[in-house]
Amino acid sequence: MSNAPKAATISLTETLALLDGDFAAFANGVADARYAFWLGSGISFSRFPGLKQIVVKALEFLRTRVGPVPDTCPFYTGLERAFGIANLNAGERASIDLSAPVEDWPVVDLLRDRLSGQYAAFLNIDVDGEPLDLMVWEAVDVAATYADPTVSPDAEHYAIAALVREGLVTELPSANWDGLIEKAIGELAGEPNGLKVCVRSEDLQAPDQKATLIKFHGCAIRASKDEATYRPYLVGAQRQIDGWETNPRTQGLAQYLISVAITKPTLMLGFSAQDANIRKVFGLAAATQNWAWPGELPAYVMAEDSIGEAQTALLGNVYRDQFEGADRAAIKSSAHLRAFAKPLLPALLLWAFSAKLRRLARLGSFDLSDEMATWVDDGIKSFRNRIAATDDGDHLGFVLSLVSGLSRSKRIFLSGKSEIDATRYEPLTPIPLNQMNQDLESETNGLPEGALIIAALAQGAEAGDWSLKSPQAPDTTNGSVEVTKGTRTDRVFVLGRPESELALFDSEAVLEEDEDVILIHARPIHERLPRSPSRAPGRTARSPGPRRLSMASLIAMGGTPGELMDRFKLEASL
Repeated sequence: MSNAPKAATISLTETLALLDGDFAAFANGVADARYAFWLGSGISFSRFPGLKQIVVKALEFLRTRVGPVPDTCPFYTGLERAFGIANLNAGERASIDLSAPVEDWPVVDLLRDRLSGQYAAFLNIDVDGEPLDLMVWEAVDVAATYADPTVSPDAEHYAIAALVREGLVTELPSANWDGLIEKAIGELAGEPNGLKVCVRSEDLQAPDQKATLIKFHGCAIRASKDEATYRPYLVGAQRQIDGWETNPRTQGLAQYLISVAITKPTLMLGFSAQDANIRKVFGLAAATQNWAWPGELPAYVMAEDSIGEAQTALLGNVYRDQFEGADRAAIKSSAHLRAFAKPLLPALLLWAFSAKLRRLARLGSFDLSDEMATWVDDGIKSFRNRIAATDDGDHLGFVLSLVSGLSRSKRIFLSGKSEIDATRYEPLTPIPLNQMNQDLESETNGLPEGALIIAALAQGAEAGDWSLKSPQAPDTTNGSVEVTKGTRTDRVFVLGRPESELALFDSEAVLEEDEDVILIHARPIHERLPRSPSRAPGRTARSPGPRRLSMASLIAMGGTPGELMDRFKLEASL
């Protein structure tokens, strides 16, 4: 493990290798919508202050309220309690000048480190004469900090939103106060966004949606809009965490989370499992119905650089007898996926997307020989890996480009709409992998043939016949992909319906005289109607202007993968 890439710096390509290898059962489980995604503060780390920053902010809140006679001031008593929690010695305490900002204290780094590791105890400090939740509501200033409408989602939030749209994540227990998951899903899904958000137990009784977000530590967005109702649900202090699962106010949420832990294996993202109430939820779930180890897939997966003490305690609590024996090291290894959410979530989206394409190729009205199926699988995997290789470390840019490109390609495929400013994410299919065999539309919607088109394009690139590139400049005349052979670059449009081609011409994304365009139809080609009485009917692949070919027709001729590729290259003039 010491030579493995670090969780923060692992590339998408390296993460996909993990998902193809030791974590293949896990990746397949995600594609089947088996996993609940438990979300911690780590997924919003780059958008909001971290615990160490919060510690300094809260200490400064207390310091600036200390009166002229510190020994009789309750805010000074609060500071003293913080110093005790941080275990400062006499010399360290003596170095503190209350007239100076906390950032200037010689012990500020010690306080950051020690109090962030005991944040629940720190936020548990109460000040005489002030509301009991002073440290959470005012010192941290939850509403102003975590409900800031100017803060945009990051790569993790958009990737989760896309996975929800693909039907792959239905349960999202979250310890986060912010609203970035809701915001990302709203952007990619539109309104209504298909997300059921539960902060109070009674919220569980709302109609089911595509996914359920359980904000078991409260919601800053709702608290900022309705303080009287939602402020009491903000959880951060030790007194709020202890007994949370038996508190009448939140008992319904606790029971729901226990059910989620029983029925769905767990992926922890940015989640330290430091809170005792969450470890207790998992312990109660395991006491009711534990997950066996080893099983068909890992029941607990933690996206971390290393497994911390709290996470080790959780594993020990849920696996119990097995964790006490010789299996302990293997259990930890099976649970430890060394990739943070930023690289892992886009990799999961790519992995599941390609898995769906492979499944679609087997759902068409045509026969797929074993040889052809292997060729298709290899081509789709190559296409996936080529996309992953374009990630330059800008995870947000990559995810936005990915969801935009996939959505635009789907819109072109279905309707010929080539606009580039649409934000709605169009899933490949809105159902998980294990339900796709029941999708009767697959035989007629062109997606199975579309999967073979992608495989053919990638296989040609693998063989060195041409190179592939996603369109770079935002332009409605861009194709689904660009194919370069020698000095010529062609815009390739992959189309699922005859009307899609007509729409491209009507919008002038494609013109009659464009000789750098290849229109690849999934289904059989129908002669295109003239757009005006003076225009001739649609051209053939050998006529000047756009080249047209049909994957369905090529498949119907039968033969080996090599013969299919020869016909494909001939018809596309490649």
